[in-house]
Amino acid sequence: MGLNFSKQFLPVFLLIFLILVWTSVWSLFKIAIEAIPPLSFRVIIGIPAFALLLFLGYKKVKTVYVPKSDFKPLLLISFFNVTLWQVLMLYGINMLGGGRAAVLTYTMPVWATIFAAIFGYEKINISIIISLILGMTGIFFLSLEINVFENIFGFLITLSAGLSWAIGTMIVKYGGIKSDGLIVAGWQQIIGIVPIIPFALYFDLNNFGLINYTHILIIIYGIFLSSAYTYWAYFTILQKFSVNVTSVSVMAVPILAILVDYVLVDVKFSGYDLLALIFIVSGIYIVATKPFNK
Repeated sequence: MGLNFSKQFLPVFLLIFLILVWTSVWSLFKIAIEAIPPLSFRVIIGIPAFALLLFLGYKKVKTVYVPKSDFKPLLLISFFNVTLWQVLMLYGINMLGGGRAAVLTYTMPVWATIFAAIFGYEKINISIIISLILGMTGIFFLSLEINVFENIFGFLITLSAGLSWAIGTMIVKYGGIKSDGLIVAGWQQIIGIVPIIPFALYFDLNNFGLINYTHILIIIYGIFLSSAYTYWAYFTILQKFSVNVTSVSVMAVPILAILVDYVLVDVKFSGYDLLALIFIVSGIYIVATKPFNK
């Protein structure tokens, strides 16, 4: 009975811990990139994460080989989910703060469904339309809070991060990739980081701040938890729970990220922040569960 309970409890624990890790990176990465430029930070985390993910993948399926048919979608998701998403997300955190960047980029499920409909993978229906309206309303309130006309660059960079993540997610879902998820995650780390390296060398060498033990701990956290654990846990959880349960659970991330910013970083939480959060989380819920289709 104890063993059976452990098997039932483990996926729940993995899901809760996954949400906490996803939540924490927004404020932690904000601290890290105050001393380490975003491009270099992504490279420093990504290369060890690539090795670790491929090691975990090899332990699971006894190969790191990717069939030729997976090359094109792998290159695309590497570009959108690593090169663009990771870099734009870090700059967005730097400009808007972790909590608000999380709220804005977590419009991703709404955009992913819209892109899937545009490319013919899904049909436009009442649930998608309602989720889009809610998401856009949330973005509107958030833009009022950050005074978008004074911070238009930060707003557009952060929103672009969410759009890039959405395109990458759509390709993962509909691109016909047959390889194991951990192998794909490992290869997309290194493929996505290679284009960043020359820019990091050119722009960042003279822009490092004073690095202390806090930044080193965040780097270690980013390698083992933010990169490796999150991919492993997400694929493990998807085998135990439905996609809807996992997607709806992810809605906790922007909520908790806002609370972390409020408690730990002393970011003032306004009425506009609350409205943005309500509308965007509602949009994610509707696009994940599609209640108006039933």
